[in-house]
Amino acid sequence: MAKHEIWQCVLFLCRKMQSSLIFCFLITALVAVSVSRPTATEERIRIMARTIMTRIKKIKDEHFQMSPEIDIGPDIDTPVDGLTSVIVHLSYLQLRLQVPPAQHLQQVLVDLEILLRTLEGLAVSHGCPVPNPETPVYKDETAFPVTSNYLYLLELQRYLEKLCLNMDKLKWCKDTDVAKTYIF
Repeated sequence: MAKHEIWQCVLFLCRKMQSSLIFCFLITALVAVSVSRPTATEERIRIMARTIMTRIKKIKDEHFQMSPEIDIGPDIDTPVDGLTSVIVHLSYLQLRLQVPPAQHLQQVLVDLEILLRTLEGLAVSHGCPVPNPETPVYKDETAFPVTSNYLYLLELQRYLEKLCLNMDKLKWCKDTDVAKTYIF
């Protein structure tokens, strides 16, 4: 239901209940709080993303002493296309970061899990498809786990930076396999 439809319903109820001014005030206040909630969720998502980026920077400084001359390969540019695609990509990175040795990544993984649950809740509330979780990656599938963890941390950091700059993309559902569904 769109915001203007919600307000029309509130006005209709207030007109029908003519005698109760307090009731109308309470209903209006509740609707105002619930309509403004996506902004609070958006800000919460931005704060979570920035917290994870701060933790990644600290982990890189403490656990990955890489020379600036080392070429780590091309940047993977995964676009922020919509709510469902964000969930898919963050879930992919989460699985890749769970490959041992990942002891120093535990807090990032916990924060990423909370961010994913928040995004999934937002997706469900807006009727977006929520993707099924992938199967875990095992150590045997990763030839160089320390390097792999470092590269996926960098990718996560870049993706979260893009997400913070493109929060407006969370207003619609889009997956590579699903057509755009706009949320109003």
